[in-house]
Amino acid sequence: MGYNRPQSKWMARSAMRGAYPHPMLVALVYIALTTVLGNIIMSFVSNPFEAVYYYLLETNYSVEQILRAILTPQRVMVVLAMELLLTLYYWVMGYGYSSYCLRLARREGPGYRNLLDGFWEIGRALSVNLLSALFVLLWSLVGVAVYVATIVISVIMGFPLPMLLGGVFLLVWTIRISYRYRLAVYFLLDNPGMGALEALTNSKQAMDGHTLELFVQDLSFLGWALLTPFTLGILLLWLAPYAGTADANFYHWVMYGSLPGGPEPTQPIW
Repeated sequence: MGYNRPQSKWMARSAMRGAYPHPMLVALVYIALTTVLGNIIMSFVSNPFEAVYYYLLETNYSVEQILRAILTPQRVMVVLAMELLLTLYYWVMGYGYSSYCLRLARREGPGYRNLLDGFWEIGRALSVNLLSALFVLLWSLVGVAVYVATIVISVIMGFPLPMLLGGVFLLVWTIRISYRYRLAVYFLLDNPGMGALEALTNSKQAMDGHTLELFVQDLSFLGWALLTPFTLGILLLWLAPYAGTADANFYHWVMYGSLPGGPEPTQPIW
């Protein structure tokens, strides 16, 4: 039986309605500990790149003078170091929020404490995100290489069709690669003894033939995402756990052939 997206989303909403604390409050805490906290920290760090942009547009100083005065090695290193530390922090917190959503989907009574699960497994949380980002980057270069080749062919032929086809290939290839490792965190959460590389391999195997189903599910949330700015971001408090729980439902279906609450075989079906 194929993946029943409407039922999965209905079950995600049902799990949210019966949860305590309410998932919207958990999402509020998560956003406060990530986006809000990150913005506050970066507000105390002078960004030299923004300063360069301002002086280039608003003053008559030469480019050389601006770069020499603003882009000092010390200032650049401070900004890059803070960005790196925040990225690592976001990865760990994201691991915790995935843990919360997986337990919410399975109705295990998760709470605020689960947001910190990534800190108890910080090595695995960081390594799976780092390796995933690295693999996506390296595999994306294949698509870029094909696209560049089609541009060269279009220039030689004086005909834009190869370049257009190359652009379509690059888009499809990038989507496929980015979805390949989407389930890796869930594998780590379900298997305490599993390493990051094994989780990424399992995710790649489990997603084989299911990329389109997850992509369509993600698209189904696009309308809500577009409405979020018009609610001053409040809608995100509902959308984040909704989409996250549906994502966890998809993982459970890929693993066991049923949504949470259904019969679970002793071995994964993929």
